[in-house]
Amino acid sequence: MKKFLMATDLSARSDRALERAVMLAEDHEAYLTIIHIIDDELPAALSDAQEDAAKQAIDEHIDKLAAGKRDRISIEVVSGRAHADILQYSEKVDADLIILGMHREDAFKDRFRGTTAERIIRGGGVPVLMVKDRVIRPYQKTIVGVDFSSYSHRAVEFAVKFVPGGEFHLVHAFGVPFEGFLYGHDTKRQVAQLHEVEFEKMMDEEMAAFLKSLEGTGTELHRVMKQGTVREVMFEQARRLKPDLVVIGTHGRTGIAHAFLGSVAEDLLRAPPCDVLAIKAF
Repeated sequence: MKKFLMATDLSARSDRALERAVMLAEDHEAYLTIIHIIDDELPAALSDAQEDAAKQAIDEHIDKLAAGKRDRISIEVVSGRAHADILQYSEKVDADLIILGMHREDAFKDRFRGTTAERIIRGGGVPVLMVKDRVIRPYQKTIVGVDFSSYSHRAVEFAVKFVPGGEFHLVHAFGVPFEGFLYGHDTKRQVAQLHEVEFEKMMDEEMAAFLKSLEGTGTELHRVMKQGTVREVMFEQARRLKPDLVVIGTHGRTGIAHAFLGSVAEDLLRAPPCDVLAIKAF
């Protein structure tokens, strides 16, 4: 990971993202491009004035954060549309990571179009980090949602490289087979007792195989397996473990399938318990 792209709207929310971006760039010895998008429908004179003001504001902030370490940081101010130009610039600089703050969004429009972060995830293949919390220290404790698929496998691999030496908790949510067809408390209890050992053994085997595929990372990976929906379990574990970062793999669905099925990654991006890193697998 040697090239990061950070998008700012110059708000306090983006200031946190900028601070995290500068810290990450230093930790990974990466090049950091900071981009600010100006509405392309503004008159030329106003656009020029905003460009100068934006560059000055970003410049002053960077001076406070990375005095004497600016040789790897560049600033770009362009006219355009937020998510489209962020994606275009990520391709231009060959970014390994896109970093965003919690931008103010329009709830009515988001219902149909999605937030800026969601649209960036759907439209590109670059991991997206959304920064919520104030920057106090490097990431230390990380939760990674896993379902043993290629999506979560890539998420774990990226997370381990992204937070070297961190504390990782792999969280898997599962449902009881045929639970919806079981009637009565006694029946559910009897079936649960009959299959509990076999089901837990199967889950253990799945997790063991998953962890084995990640051998060689040199990182201690803690496992958490809980019954419930992915949304319930992820948010519950975020409350319990109080991580610095939540990581999740996403399929990046679009269209009707996305509208009906939704995405846990997008739930986390809209109401994040902490900073969230979404990694799209193809």
